[in-house]
Amino acid sequence: MKNIKNAFFFQTNLGLLLIAYLLALSLPLNASEIESLSTILHQLEQVSPQLRVDKANIAVSKAGVDKASSEYWGRISLYGKDIHYNNNRLVSPLAPPVNLSQITVDSNQYSYGANLLLPLDINGKITAKVHAQQHLNEASHFAFANSRLQLFSQAVFLYRSLQQLSGVREALNKQHQALLEHYQVTKTGINVGRLAKVELLRIEAEIKVVEGQLASVNGDDARLRANLAALLNQTHYTKSIVQAKSTPPALSAINEESLQQRPDIQRFKRLTQAEKESAKGAYRDWLPSLSVQANVARNSAYNGDGSGVWSVVGQLDWELWDGGRRRAQISQAHAKIQAVQQQKVLVANQAKAEFDAALAGWTASQLQYEAAQAGLQAAVETEKIQSDRYQNGRLSSVDLLDAESVLAKARSSLSSAIATWWLADDQLNLALGREPHAYRLQADK
Repeated sequence: MKNIKNAFFFQTNLGLLLIAYLLALSLPLNASEIESLSTILHQLEQVSPQLRVDKANIAVSKAGVDKASSEYWGRISLYGKDIHYNNNRLVSPLAPPVNLSQITVDSNQYSYGANLLLPLDINGKITAKVHAQQHLNEASHFAFANSRLQLFSQAVFLYRSLQQLSGVREALNKQHQALLEHYQVTKTGINVGRLAKVELLRIEAEIKVVEGQLASVNGDDARLRANLAALLNQTHYTKSIVQAKSTPPALSAINEESLQQRPDIQRFKRLTQAEKESAKGAYRDWLPSLSVQANVARNSAYNGDGSGVWSVVGQLDWELWDGGRRRAQISQAHAKIQAVQQQKVLVANQAKAEFDAALAGWTASQLQYEAAQAGLQAAVETEKIQSDRYQNGRLSSVDLLDAESVLAKARSSLSSAIATWWLADDQLNLALGREPHAYRLQADK
């Protein structure tokens, strides 16, 4: 009997070493480096090429506002002219007597000076253009916010999926460890003639099944990490992740106004306003325009002194016929308004569908978690009863294996359920146009 016990402990220790080796293979390469979801989201803001493009578009739209506003201030230009004629300039008096002695007559002349043009926006065309550019600038900010939330959505899905796999892996490793221990015990029992070999074959088959499931989990883990690395502009991602919180999320405050604040909906509201201002500008092009022009010049000939000349001109223009240009501009502006408004309706409908799906997913995740909790409690009680019966010799190892397998699956289901619930909470916040809970926690700090 003593030899049997020694053999049992030796084989058990050997099995535990094997488990430790398998666990080391299943862990990420840099297990000491742990990165939270909050860290990843803030890092994504800094490295995403899409967000850099959107930031550049914001700068472009801001320059457009400055460009449109500059028309209020008019233009000042300097000029210089050097003129050469093929003969001397002739001055013909209209009526005698005319004194030509002080008049410079030369075939080579030059002049220089400055021009000032100041438009007076009496028809409001410049104002409409400025307002349109301002709305486009606001739309570019909302485009950036929308792209940011979409990237957050991708990162959250990948990270929460890794959390789910981590819980499943942990449960499978515990099941694998239990199977190896049973394998050693069963093998010892067969050697002493207490158990049949068929029970050993059953355990071996169960071990292969669990190892196959572990391999599948590791494959999914590698795929998710590759996608996360691509999202973060990295060649690979091997850092460990933080386990999902064991406490369930709280339901966020929900109302229709919060849904309307989504950046994609706000973006199309601004685009609609921009097109309406463009239509105003097209209508105001029918009205007269007023400008003030001033000129200061110095005109001289090469063989005589010149003279300074200045002038101020107020000019009123009213274009009566343009071949249908303004009418076409108005029709184009109304068509653009209709197109943007229909796009806004599509986005609003999509947002409502995403919100309804996210809210239903949140409720379903809550029920799934509660069911997983109840299942785990039942599995723990069952495994405890079956283990006691096995210890007392009233149960076979095969039946005990079934109870332990159910317990492992229940633990895996609970771990996956809490991660799924947090993912549903993140998706609900994103559907409402908000950052995920993890990002807002970091921002509060």
